Amino acid sequence: MNNRRKLGTLALLSLILTVVLLAGCSKSAAPSASPSESPSATATPSASASESATASASESPSASGLEGKVVFWSMWSNTEPQAKVIEAAIAEFKANNPAVEVELKFNGRDINKLIKPALESGQQIDIFEQDPGSALANLKDHVMKLDDLLQQPSVGSDGKSVKDSLIPSLIEWVKTLSTEAGLEEGYYAIPQQPYAVLFFYNKALFEKAGITAVPTSWEEFLAACEALKQIGVDPITFDDAYRDLFIGGYLGSAMGSDWTDSLVKDKTGEMWKDPIVKQFASDMQQLQEKGYLSKKIAGNKYPAGQQDLALGKAGMYLNGTWLPNEVAATAGPDFRWGSFQFPTVSNGNGEGGLQGLTFGAQGLLMNKNSKNVPAAFELVKYLVGKKAQQGMADQALAIPATLDTEWPAPLAEAATAFGNAKVNMPWGNGIDNGGDFSTGTVIPVFMELATGKLSPDAYVDKMSGAAKKFYGG
Repeated sequence: MNNRRKLGTLALLSLILTVVLLAGCSKSAAPSASPSESPSATATPSASASESATASASESPSASGLEGKVVFWSMWSNTEPQAKVIEAAIAEFKANNPAVEVELKFNGRDINKLIKPALESGQQIDIFEQDPGSALANLKDHVMKLDDLLQQPSVGSDGKSVKDSLIPSLIEWVKTLSTEAGLEEGYYAIPQQPYAVLFFYNKALFEKAGITAVPTSWEEFLAACEALKQIGVDPITFDDAYRDLFIGGYLGSAMGSDWTDSLVKDKTGEMWKDPIVKQFASDMQQLQEKGYLSKKIAGNKYPAGQQDLALGKAGMYLNGTWLPNEVAATAGPDFRWGSFQFPTVSNGNGEGGLQGLTFGAQGLLMNKNSKNVPAAFELVKYLVGKKAQQGMADQALAIPATLDTEWPAPLAEAATAFGNAKVNMPWGNGIDNGGDFSTGTVIPVFMELATGKLSPDAYVDKMSGAAKKFYGG
């Protein structure tokens, strides 16, 4: 999955701590799922799943009374593990609702360019998958408000409504997206396959280096880097697809995402003279001079950095929770994954630190012009039911969206980050919010700093002057 650079402030994420303790890719506006791009395909449940569904239906005839046709467009390709989970959920749905015909189309990430014209042409699409943020912004004339439907009983979470069966912070985050998109406040998407941006590390290398606890402060982070260097491992690596996460991670940890957003939009260039920017530049110089940054970062093209982590050549890599699934073939089944948040940076303004986390989820949405809402939402209930979500965790190494569901082992430590966080940070903690200035100046000049081509003072002067020149036209 090569999901990158997308993702409001949310004060509810602390609720997830109870949940997780019980349970264990090109840029766009908000990250959408991104396993490797694959051709579109239309599919129905596999023969074995269909046979099982038919057998179950004959044993327990449906009393649902639902009938007609439901069309579901998926964002996955038919070769991805998520597709197998979806097929199984549809098979179970069909077993209990044999009078409903389900047409399933696997579009892959092509759905992002296909869904809008299809909806506008009036094509029958009852359910579709997309990133909720971009979907509500771009498809707000087509999405259905789901508030009343969410009160229906869930599938697999006894005694809970669909809404109450889901991780509270995620469903409430989706609600905040409605007003941001100019819609009436409410729930227009159902979150699934949550993700977060974290440092991923190789537990075996940490143990070999004598690192007994993940770093939570910058000072502890430096100590971990030195220990990894002593055993001959590059402490930190990244590649061109995720360079923004490092600069955004540091500044966001120190000052929060609102400050970082203002920094990249400052037309005077004066914010780049803030002492925290000089501190950042000095700390980056230290990482570079002490050899804590891989010498490959200047030329690393995605996915080179994450491959080095998977091969044991690097100790830490800042990425999304889709990473273990992305490099599973390289890392192998015995790779022991760990994760932690960007460490707390001193001398900040109190708006950053571990309370902030870049997180989100994919979403299931319904067409407000659907002619078969009862059957369509019943299918949605199976797709976000506990059994399907456990399948996503087991087969796709995805974080489940339902409560009391076991997380995949490679992401177990991500639960700590979700528990710490209270504020939803945007992708890159706002460092990408300057548009062309971010992509054309902020990131390239950061790489000059990270590769030792600029001193801290020269970095501050160059960024201040570049901002003033860019915004001055």
